[in-house]
Amino acid sequence: MQAAHTNDGARAAESPVGTATGVPERSARRATARRASTRRATARRHKGDVEGRLVEYLQEHPQSTIGDMAKGLDADRDTVGARVAHTMRSGEVTKTGRRYTAEP
Repeated sequence: MQAAHTNDGARAAESPVGTATGVPERSARRATARRASTRRATARRHKGDVEGRLVEYLQEHPQSTIGDMAKGLDADRDTVGARVAHTMRSGEVTKTGRRYTAEP
């Protein structure tokens, strides 16, 4: 790693990530990983029950396509498709052509 030059041409002191804050580099990485893990866990808790919402949506809007459901639930199309396949295996949803209906 080369040291950067300052405006007057003198070499600036090298400052690795961990040294600048006084925290060892490995410890800084672990703290960052912990924060990211906590953020992901929080996002999972805030994420609604897609399958439950999916069945409710199909009861109100029978004969919907995957795209219709994704728009109506404001969810990712691939996620909705996977959840529809799962609910079809459990027998809660049936497919007719390209359209889906919730079983009563």
